Amino acid sequence: MYQVPVASVAKSLTGKDSEADPAMPSPNAMLPATARRPRAALRLIATSDLHASLMPYDYCADRPNSSLGLGAIALQIAEARGEARNCLLFDNGDFLQGSPLADYAASARRRRAHPMITAFNTLGYDAATLGNHEFDYGLRFLSEVLADARFPVVSANIATRLGRSPARDQTLVPPFTILRRQIIDNDGRAHLLRIGVIGFAPPQIAEWDRNVPGGSVQTRDILAAARAWVPRLRASGADIIVALAHTGIGEVDPEDRSENAATALAALPEIDALVAGHSHRVFPGPDFPASPEIDPVRGRLAGKPAVMPGHSAHHVGIIDLQIERCTTGSRRWRVVDASARIGQRSNDRAPAAPALHQALAPDHRATLAWSRRQLGETAVPLHSHFATIAPSAALSLIAEAKAEHIRSALARTGWADLPLLSSASPFRAGGRGGPGNYTDIPAGPLRMRNLSDLYPFPNTLVTLLLTGAEVADWLERATAVFRRIAPGEADAALLDNAVPSFVFETIPQLSYAIDLSQPPRFDAQGRLADPAARRITGLSHGDRPVLATDRFLLVTNNHRAGRARLQDPDTEQKIVFTDGARVQAVFSAHIQRKGSVGTPPRRNWHFLPMPGTTVTVPAGPGAAPYLADIASYRPEPLASDDEGFTHYRLHL
Repeated sequence: MYQVPVASVAKSLTGKDSEADPAMPSPNAMLPATARRPRAALRLIATSDLHASLMPYDYCADRPNSSLGLGAIALQIAEARGEARNCLLFDNGDFLQGSPLADYAASARRRRAHPMITAFNTLGYDAATLGNHEFDYGLRFLSEVLADARFPVVSANIATRLGRSPARDQTLVPPFTILRRQIIDNDGRAHLLRIGVIGFAPPQIAEWDRNVPGGSVQTRDILAAARAWVPRLRASGADIIVALAHTGIGEVDPEDRSENAATALAALPEIDALVAGHSHRVFPGPDFPASPEIDPVRGRLAGKPAVMPGHSAHHVGIIDLQIERCTTGSRRWRVVDASARIGQRSNDRAPAAPALHQALAPDHRATLAWSRRQLGETAVPLHSHFATIAPSAALSLIAEAKAEHIRSALARTGWADLPLLSSASPFRAGGRGGPGNYTDIPAGPLRMRNLSDLYPFPNTLVTLLLTGAEVADWLERATAVFRRIAPGEADAALLDNAVPSFVFETIPQLSYAIDLSQPPRFDAQGRLADPAARRITGLSHGDRPVLATDRFLLVTNNHRAGRARLQDPDTEQKIVFTDGARVQAVFSAHIQRKGSVGTPPRRNWHFLPMPGTTVTVPAGPGAAPYLADIASYRPEPLASDDEGFTHYRLHL
């Protein structure tokens, strides 16, 4: 618990001292201090989805960037602490993966604590929960990392063994903790407060990371776990209960094992405040439409104060609780008022947290040396500026490296004669990551940092046996990123902002066209939405059409394979080969073996022509030199928007 020895008032969402009328004090406030029930202000500060963004440095571009990293919001954390007497600082998961610093820390033999744990220890985090990406490097690595944490890490629905009921599960980490903190009430008196903290993560982890080396975990539905553990947390003496929920904001009555269960979780009567995450969005704020259960202005989910603080250290979430001592019932304290808001990153370019920078300096130096190591060179630029609307040299190279590894592994097996396909996705293609979220590697040296840029996830390779019909559906799912375009439309937005760019996928060994006049066959989650719809046309392999009964081997990754199992649970997935090889390692070996890589992409896919129809697409500020990649659509530059994206008109 962080405290300052001066009186201050926790500010509300509007910046005022209270949502109540200051001219109308409550009856309790009008009593003498010795007679009225004690009240205190408790501030909860939260980060989420940091993805190992720590230092003010862009490792992929190898240059300083003062707007990046936890250090850039450490000033907001310090200011938020200084404004309130009683503060707690939490992290909501997905902190262990997502940058070259994280890749280095996972690959090096170290005696130091993981840099993320060093950062949390240095800033004095009170508790944290696990997200899905904490499992990307395997259970053994995760256990070693958490051993250095000087704060509790909790999660109630991730288990090493499931029992007959959630309360009988052997959870990977404790399901909850009770923080015992001394707080100072509004009259300056000290009290003991017991803050219960319980954590949750997407239950899909069990499928997404099933093929990760080192063992897997089992999971429970978030609500099922909460209904079992939250009453126990209250019975254990928690006065206030905070849910650290690494899950998105969805319906108040979600389907079983929902990936977006924050609203339903907040509706449980024992939950007092909630931190959401996972979807990289911001709440409160305009990212979410208002509904009876979701108040995106005041920051309420099912009436409870809640925040979702974006991703990559762009924001902090701040919840202010006014709590009152209870005189009856089993609870000692209850929430009587609350506000929630999002704190923006500071524009101050001065070092915000010298202690943090000093603690991380050895890790920063080691990461720089590792990331600058040259592997080979590329003959062509490797970029993702237009990777969702035209064939990409970067995606072709990723697919080539994956296919070569598996071709060699299967050379003397019975699978060697089947056609081998390999998929690739643009992981950095704008979207919620902003106009700087693009890969842009010039022709020339390829270094370790470029691998993290092209493929930021430590996924492992998985090879599936698919029919021609299943391959067609695999590509149909990838087209969910595109909106339906009516023939003759003018300047219609091509990309669906609600669908992340990484949903898109291409298979360079196949040729096909995409008919944008058709509705998507699958929704953003990959579930069948319109059985009659078909966007993929003219699908062929070499010089022959792909038939529904054809058989192919498809090289993908463990995460995609897991998502496929969830999307089509009634179909038995046929895994032909997996050796635990990580895509980044395979990619690195491919570049070192070849020495020089990169060729102009084969124009294997395109949009079906729609004469008289134009669409618009956003692009980053570095896209202009690569307009030749989409020359067939006669691109025309339009205006830039407030976020910094430049928009182009394409003629279909």
